[in-house]
Amino acid sequence: MAFFPRKKKKSSVRLEEFDIPCFPAAVVNLLGKLRNPEVGINELVTELELDPGLHLRVLKMVNSSAFGLARKVSNITHAVNLLGRGRLESLVLSVAVKNNLTVNDDAKWFDMVHFWQMASKQAAVARVLATSLHPNGQDDLFTVGLLQNMAIPVLVNREGSRYRDLYQRWQAEDINLAEMELEQFGIDHPTLGAKMAEHWGFPPSLVTGIGEHHELHNDEIPLSLKISALMRENNDRDTAAYLAQLATELYQQDNSTIFPLIEQALEQSSELSTALS
Repeated sequence: MAFFPRKKKKSSVRLEEFDIPCFPAAVVNLLGKLRNPEVGINELVTELELDPGLHLRVLKMVNSSAFGLARKVSNITHAVNLLGRGRLESLVLSVAVKNNLTVNDDAKWFDMVHFWQMASKQAAVARVLATSLHPNGQDDLFTVGLLQNMAIPVLVNREGSRYRDLYQRWQAEDINLAEMELEQFGIDHPTLGAKMAEHWGFPPSLVTGIGEHHELHNDEIPLSLKISALMRENNDRDTAAYLAQLATELYQQDNSTIFPLIEQALEQSSELSTALS
């Protein structure tokens, strides 16, 4: 299995060239209040309850085993008090991105359901590995794991069959998707994803994680994120055995330690995928 360092090139493509939807007013209002320390918990709860769909998805995600809470959350007030503003903001951003990208799904060949199932696996793998490798970063890595490929559906819709051919090749072969995207389209999905994250007002740590998740040999990128980024929407390449083998080959990880962690994460991911649907 051959993986190569990504050659960094600057893209001249601007975000304005893509059809990037805006968040609904309810989401924008809620994010604004989450980022305002003078807004109290009760007002945040009221704002969340104004959008039943968002309210329900946030609760489901919080209670999914992949999110990693020690106990279930019974209501949104409990969730807001338990999570705090930063973690709640990340969940709201995740749900809003998922809704936005699904609405703009025009390509018939690209399976958005499967895409979010894979994103759920990546989020679960990133978080569970982080509990062992770098526990202080679990929350950010869960969100980055979930949204690291969020620019792919945008490229799918913009580039059509040209992107389909490249994407399907990536699923079957050991190629650097970001490098090939940059060569063919003038921008890659990590860079575009970071631009989207900035446009939507993501915290800087999430912008950086999304923009650099394909830097497989960058020591500054958390190992759990680099391992989750190795996954493919291919039944032979999204298994615990496959990922543990790659982690052993690329990063000298102990297979006997990392395999059960990845297996646990993949078992948990289906609950998260259901919460997002």
